[in-house]
Amino acid sequence: RSLPPPTKSGPVSQRESVVSYAEFTELHNDLLEQYCVCTGFSALKHMLIQHGSILLQEHASSYLLLSCLEDEMNGEREKMKTTARNSQVLTNIAELAKSLKRHPGNVIGPFFARVEEPEHYKSFQEGVDIFVNRIIKRAVEKRKEMDAEAEQEVEEVDLSSLPKEERLGPGGLDPIEVFESLPLPLQEAFESREMDALREALMKMKPEDAQYHMKRCTDSGLWNAA
Repeated sequence: RSLPPPTKSGPVSQRESVVSYAEFTELHNDLLEQYCVCTGFSALKHMLIQHGSILLQEHASSYLLLSCLEDEMNGEREKMKTTARNSQVLTNIAELAKSLKRHPGNVIGPFFARVEEPEHYKSFQEGVDIFVNRIIKRAVEKRKEMDAEAEQEVEEVDLSSLPKEERLGPGGLDPIEVFESLPLPLQEAFESREMDALREALMKMKPEDAQYHMKRCTDSGLWNAA
């Protein structure tokens, strides 16, 4: 097998890294997908011996990590576990190569020989389980982040660009008109999106005034009472 072309020395810019990863995944997408779903150590060993110059690159590990996260977020738990196991094979080979001060391609055989031993297999599987749990946790966090971003995008819609009848709140009031009618401290509190600022502004008002304005905010959709 021919060796991969030498890489440039020196730091790599973020743009160069992104471009090279995109090019790498586009060029080797089919192989990477085959590796993700490969089952059995014998088949994995064969793939790595045949395509180690590609699969042992850092971009391949990044691809598998993202695939794990995507599978978990799409509800494909079993597929995620297979990809996670195969990802940890790459990680363990890289770590073994580093400890032995050898090229990763030269420790493929030794790794699979070791993992056949019960003690080493148990340690490997424990590492896989830890990695799987990290993926599950990260998927939950990522989903929350995406929901928050989507909610923020909805909140940041320019209401003035919508016809009045489309922007009316649940109580039939126009949020723009209601906002403009609020006392300045209450307007600033809403713009800051900080609950402490809103509480402080309301506490400085007469109770009946605070109740009046918050009722209008709810009816216009500026405030979600839930």
